[in-house]
Amino acid sequence: MKTLAQTAKGPIEYRLMGHDGPTVLVLNGGHTNCDSPLGHQQFFVDHGYQLLIPSRPGYGKTPSSTGRTAEAFADALILLLDLLHIKQVIVVGISAAGPTALQLAGRAPTRVSKVILQNAATSGRYASGMIRFMTYVGFNPLTERWVWAAFRGLARVAPQVALKSMLPGLSRLSPDQVLATMSPVQQHAALTFLLASRSGSGFLHDIHHHCGDLGRITAPVFIITSKYDGLVDASHATYAHTHIPQTQLFVSEAESHLMWFSSHDDEIRAKMHAFLQS
Repeated sequence: MKTLAQTAKGPIEYRLMGHDGPTVLVLNGGHTNCDSPLGHQQFFVDHGYQLLIPSRPGYGKTPSSTGRTAEAFADALILLLDLLHIKQVIVVGISAAGPTALQLAGRAPTRVSKVILQNAATSGRYASGMIRFMTYVGFNPLTERWVWAAFRGLARVAPQVALKSMLPGLSRLSPDQVLATMSPVQQHAALTFLLASRSGSGFLHDIHHHCGDLGRITAPVFIITSKYDGLVDASHATYAHTHIPQTQLFVSEAESHLMWFSSHDDEIRAKMHAFLQS
């Protein structure tokens, strides 16, 4: 069930679920909110964790005013943890939420026990070139509704064509190559994930986020990057691995940015489990 918490920094929409084990703070990537399908949600639940999933500013019902920068929202998240009486969390930073995850780990080191980065942006700004241009044109608050509505319309009449249309921006392999590696179940799950997407004003904030001074992060960090990611290239993982004191880097053979819907996801889950137990 979704809840809207009122903090001194502003409202934060969040979802709390799972068990009474350690809390995993999941920071979803661009175009998502606290209700978006989480690729590894069942993994964490099955291993006894409690999941705290907020909508980042500009997404869902968390307004931009709560924190347009990664550092501002990191500070707001500390207030949310205080409100929920959660002393410490494991942070999962996905894609465009990488800077927020790292800002939180650096600004509040006693509140973060471990960090997992999943195809996360870390090096400077999230996007450049064509992605930045498309964000201003297609994913601004005035146009994003219609862009995603057109995608959903296409998916209703030709679901595989709709999924295929998104893959050029998500993989360095051809769409046909990626689809050939995915089972029908994985294709359906990936499409379901994308169909839930909305950009709000959040993605315009994301492309300007910075991860701050990585040298002040004291928590162990597990960096997962997809070898063929077409959205967040390997330089981001390398940058984090070089600048954060305690890191493990795992390069997955996953065929796209959507690592959860790959045949290599079992290996990713096993690596995460080993990191969490270490």
